[in-house]
Amino acid sequence: MDGFIFLDKKANELSSKVDGDIKHIFNTSKVGHVGTLDPFATGLLILGVNKATKGITFFDDFDKEYIATIKLGIETDSMDIDGKEMSKREVPNLSKDKIEEVLNSFLGKSKQLPPMTSAIKINGTVLYKLAHKGKEIDRPLRDIEIYEIELLDYKNNEITFRALVSKGTYMRVLGSDIARKLGTVGHLSSLRRTKVGPFSVTEANKIEDISDLSLKSTYEVLSRFCITVSFDDKTIRDIKDGKIKILEGSYPSDKLLVVDSLHYVIAMYLKTNNNKYEFTRGLF
Repeated sequence: MDGFIFLDKKANELSSKVDGDIKHIFNTSKVGHVGTLDPFATGLLILGVNKATKGITFFDDFDKEYIATIKLGIETDSMDIDGKEMSKREVPNLSKDKIEEVLNSFLGKSKQLPPMTSAIKINGTVLYKLAHKGKEIDRPLRDIEIYEIELLDYKNNEITFRALVSKGTYMRVLGSDIARKLGTVGHLSSLRRTKVGPFSVTEANKIEDISDLSLKSTYEVLSRFCITVSFDDKTIRDIKDGKIKILEGSYPSDKLLVVDSLHYVIAMYLKTNNNKYEFTRGLF
């Protein structure tokens, strides 16, 4: 049984713990997720089951949409509600116009410093493991882009906003930076991921509602962001045997999903600089 699960993750739950729950439900050892959510965060977590785990890497470049709430006046070491309080600072008198002005100033491309309390590996070591030991090391800035940002509410020194961001964007860091630009400090008190690329949390189920019927086929999911092509049985065998590394043709997508006559996924090809498509990974 192969395919993808769209889960609406609960707060105070590790993404790795969710992997374990799905393994138990489907009685398998092969489960992986797309884009780890922090424990305090909720929302869309996409998981691959069995052979579908081979397709997880193709979600890496997707933009993501979040709804976040910043608690102004209190700074924590992890920049979220799970961290230890580091400092307090008075919150200035803020109008919604001022908040919107500051939010809009973050639109576009910029660089962001990943937090020490993140799952990034540097020199083979996960940052949060160093952070737990009280260590901090130099880490490279990341190129990010904020495509959309919108104020949803402001009351009781809490700003709730929606943002559509590029891959690699840390919402905790964005929240902290927004607070500082408003003349105070702050941390995320809540975070909800509402979209991953073309996929929405409205398509997701709670963990207690997950069953065999929740499993979306690999073809159903991958074909929503790839152009699908099918070939005769001999060509499919040659692709499986690694004999066809390059495909030619003009397609309106950088990703080609090769399927057989029954819509079983066979392989992914990605567009090269010379407008040909190169075999990237077998999915059978």
